[in-house]
Amino acid sequence: MVIISKEEAFYTRALFFLFGVGLMMIAPRTPDLKANLQVNNGTLGSLISISAAGAFLALIYMGQIVHRFGARPVLIGAATWLYICMAIQPHIHSTWIFAIDQICVGMGWAGYHITINSQGLHRQKLSGIPILPKLHGTWSVGALLTAIIAIGITSHITLATHVDIGVSLIWVLTMYSIYRLRDVLIPGTTEVSEEDVRPSVKSIITFFKSDWMIVVAITSGVLLETSTNDWASLFTKEDIKASSSLSILSYVAFALGMIIGRLNIHTLYIRFTERQIIKRSAIVGGSLFIICVQIASHLAPHHPTSGLIFAFIAFLCGGLGSSSLAPGFTTIATRNSKFPTGFVVAQLTLVNTAIFFISRIIISWIAQATSITTALMIPGAVLFITAIFAKLGSDTVLTPR
Repeated sequence: MVIISKEEAFYTRALFFLFGVGLMMIAPRTPDLKANLQVNNGTLGSLISISAAGAFLALIYMGQIVHRFGARPVLIGAATWLYICMAIQPHIHSTWIFAIDQICVGMGWAGYHITINSQGLHRQKLSGIPILPKLHGTWSVGALLTAIIAIGITSHITLATHVDIGVSLIWVLTMYSIYRLRDVLIPGTTEVSEEDVRPSVKSIITFFKSDWMIVVAITSGVLLETSTNDWASLFTKEDIKASSSLSILSYVAFALGMIIGRLNIHTLYIRFTERQIIKRSAIVGGSLFIICVQIASHLAPHHPTSGLIFAFIAFLCGGLGSSSLAPGFTTIATRNSKFPTGFVVAQLTLVNTAIFFISRIIISWIAQATSITTALMIPGAVLFITAIFAKLGSDTVLTPR
């Protein structure tokens, strides 16, 4: 077994933390983005969703690229591309240019996402310690921090200034963290034949057929997180009628729930089985989210403070319920697959991205035709589906180490 040093653990967490801060910098300020583009909710949701096209293009080859060339060059290239494209967004007022830039953002996200998750799973296998949930929890800490910063500065500085300064700092810190991890990052190799890892329509179909339950499970478990990134702030601003600064609280609540769940998941693994954790998280989290969102929406017109409180509780519970699902099912998938880790993560994300593209557009136009409250019922209800696939998890309790 490999022993992970404190330095490696710190800088690996830093990569996830910085990714959370940088990637989610714009999410809490979605209302500002909507104002820049002068579009309705349906169009905004569709524009945000189009990043899936870029992610899909990158994901087709990303598992192979990480496996062949190693993690370091991919991380450097993906992070640089991602943050340049993000820095451009607040300066865009044309929907067509924004759509193109979103596709580019999706490509950068895909490269970084696949590589850091492959790195985490690689070291997890070597060490025998379930570190991925904690790494995802660290990502959520970054997402929470960026939301808290947004609360404090939204009324004082423009979105453009916020993002320009923010992504520049995040890029510098990311490059430094990559440099410090240079000796432990996944090396490039040709050990596995190219035929085994070459992506194609046939390989994607084969992967989906053999692991379709994992794909559906992860998609169901992550859809609420994706929808929160898209709609939490707008829901609180438009349906709950909160101010621009307070509208970010729902996003903060979800991130807080994810952090609490992911950073403490190891205590659950030594008390409950993987199956029990997945099933209970999905059912309880989904139920409380749906109930509290409905209460918040009904209270808001006459009791805005109470509505805001229930909105906070709804997203907090949704975050707690979702926290263990993505890292849990990703671990199950890589544990049971014959393919290299990077390839498995890339294939999972590839199929999920295609499904998310369709589902996010549907949610966007339901929000436009009805309300954001109604649209949010979809990812809340879908969370229940994840409980059906709890049987894929282990039925043994982890032995404390």
